[in-house]
Amino acid sequence: MKCDNCSLEVPARNWCVRCGSSLAEETGTAKGERDRFAAAPNERLSLPAVVSTLFPQLPNDSMQTFRVTLALGVVTVVVLAAFGLFPVALVAAAILVPLITVTYLYDVDVYEDQPLYVVGLTMVGGALGGVAIALLARAIAPADASFAIDASGVDALVRGVVIPLLSAVVILLPALVLLRYPKFNDVLDGSTFGAAAAISFTGAEVLVQSYSYLSGSLSADGMFLPWMLRLLSVAVAVPVLTAAVMGAAAAALWLRYRATVRDRDALGALGRPAVAIPVAAAVLIMAALVQLYLPVGVSLPVLVLIAAAGLVWLRQVIHLGLLQEAAEVGMGPEITCANCGHQTAQHTFCSHCGVALRALPKGRAPEPPPPPEPSGAQA
Repeated sequence: MKCDNCSLEVPARNWCVRCGSSLAEETGTAKGERDRFAAAPNERLSLPAVVSTLFPQLPNDSMQTFRVTLALGVVTVVVLAAFGLFPVALVAAAILVPLITVTYLYDVDVYEDQPLYVVGLTMVGGALGGVAIALLARAIAPADASFAIDASGVDALVRGVVIPLLSAVVILLPALVLLRYPKFNDVLDGSTFGAAAAISFTGAEVLVQSYSYLSGSLSADGMFLPWMLRLLSVAVAVPVLTAAVMGAAAAALWLRYRATVRDRDALGALGRPAVAIPVAAAVLIMAALVQLYLPVGVSLPVLVLIAAAGLVWLRQVIHLGLLQEAAEVGMGPEITCANCGHQTAQHTFCSHCGVALRALPKGRAPEPPPPPEPSGAQA
């Protein structure tokens, strides 16, 4: 049959294997419209989902496992705080998302045949950067785990503007190093490297910044609700926000310089590194100022809203990268989709579940078939 969106002949199933558009009228998708996230076709593109956005190369069953793991981690932090073990809860909050990220990176084999080298550049490099920035911040404008400083004058300028700007630069350094390697040529690589470095950076920064507090007793006095809100910011809101915007900024580098795309301006200005990187830095500044000037009960909802916007931005970049990899290539043989287990023609999208095959784990994602030979070519 002919797809209404790309006007090419494709197998008559649920989804177009070339452009990923729905071929089933009962889905309610308008003609020529792809409103589902290419890495998770059961979700809308505009949905700010944490797991499918930060960990897009997970098959469906694994995504559910990671969601449960994240939820259990948050519950653990809450329980520790409820028993007054605030230092322990703070450590758990700081390492929750980094540990999940490390598990994801190995589960989907993002690092291919150089795991130690790339782990050193992303997670370890990001963590070392977080340590360095936290030590610098402690030396210039001391603060505790709650960012309790005089929100005025030089200290506020350092914590609210200078440190976030330096953080954005340090987080992007590992991605810039890996950008030189042709083997990491997918937009997903860029977003993963940027997000991974950002997540380990935020965890290390919190631990170093709170060192004097953590070196005390396991239990501590303090009001439960303010601590709980602060811990939720540390455990989820701040790392997700930072990973989303820095992952999008890094993905813009890949979209512009590494990915095979037909229209690199499809996202407008936000798809260009010269705009995406300053915007990401501005978001980090905004998040820092929110934590400095707003009460914790107000700052957490604001951080969540900013993180949601960042996730939608990152999804748009990843989605475009996956769609644009569907440029004219030949139709391959039938393969088994690692996401749904059904047979699909080897191309760009699964014809049964609609997932982008390049979004699947590296070890299970098929290589794209070669382009068809021009007519009249010699055998």
